[in-house]
Amino acid sequence: MIRKREGQGFFIALLVVSGLCIVALGLFFFAGRAITLFTFKKFVVNKAFVRLLPRAYTLEKSEAIRQQVYDFYDHAEEARTQDTTVMRVSQKIQQIMADEKITEEEVQSLMTLMDTQKK
Repeated sequence: MIRKREGQGFFIALLVVSGLCIVALGLFFFAGRAITLFTFKKFVVNKAFVRLLPRAYTLEKSEAIRQQVYDFYDHAEEARTQDTTVMRVSQKIQQIMADEKITEEEVQSLMTLMDTQKK
């Protein structure tokens, strides 16, 4: 008599889940920087940062600032800027957004930081 193996389906499911985890980790390892830059630009800069800019700014000025931040991240991605440089600017953005308002001085200090880090 041949005994049917019990738990074979569960074992195969575990193998599939393990494989998916390995693929996801590989993706984050090889494309993590691109994923991080993309999500930071799309969600932090587009959604939160621009919304918190001073109300006195015109639409054109707000768009120009957003474009400068985008240009920094695009340049960082194309020129393979060091991660510490990108992290420094990202932390500055998070720091000035922490109190949920951005002042003119904070915007100017961010622009200065991006200009010095770009070179």
